[in-house]
Amino acid sequence: MHGVTSRNGKEKEGGFFAVLKEYWWLVDTFLLVVIIVLVLGNSWGRRGRDHFFEGAGDLTGFAPEFSQKITTFSPDPAFVPENTSEFFSEETRKKWLSLVPKGLGYLEIKNPGDYDNLPQRLDAFPDQFVVTSSMTHQLHCLYAIAEAYSALTSDVNRVPQETPWHLNHCFDYLRQGIVCCGDVALEGEQTSFPEGFDGSDGWDAKHVCKNYDEVYDYLEKNRANDAEWI
Repeated sequence: MHGVTSRNGKEKEGGFFAVLKEYWWLVDTFLLVVIIVLVLGNSWGRRGRDHFFEGAGDLTGFAPEFSQKITTFSPDPAFVPENTSEFFSEETRKKWLSLVPKGLGYLEIKNPGDYDNLPQRLDAFPDQFVVTSSMTHQLHCLYAIAEAYSALTSDVNRVPQETPWHLNHCFDYLRQGIVCCGDVALEGEQTSFPEGFDGSDGWDAKHVCKNYDEVYDYLEKNRANDAEWI
């Protein structure tokens, strides 16, 4: 009697596993569907692009990710001529303007609700949601410093009225921008210092940089206006 019961139990157990084995693909399919739904649900619930933490990038999701390229630094004194009175020439101004797109990085965000962590919009554009971008802001500050230096060393009458507070802001802003980017490219012995001066001038060093053509196109495509200034 005990033997019969044991044999029946094994037969039932074997039948259960046979059925389970036959229909196991249904379990696999169900689990796969659950995973897909969870992944898609997470993607639909996220606003902006997926990658929020590109180095020296935009965390809101408005800006795209940019490709990178190796760039070798080299001197170009035309941006701040040795004869500082030439800084105020049209040629030098065009040189600086060639760095920045129309609108100087002031960007219109047409659907701000689609993005996270947006800064306060600029009051100067009451009918648009406009913000600016850090890179063009830094270039604007660098230009202001070069302008003040050139005026002080050539014609003090050219020093802008707002120079004291503006430069104080720019020094602090550029300090934080440099530390934030944290460029750790290695640099070697100087090639341009006057005789008797040692150290590194940074020229000929190779840096991992964003593709500036892509950055420029992005800024120009999303510009708030067509103003040309720096």
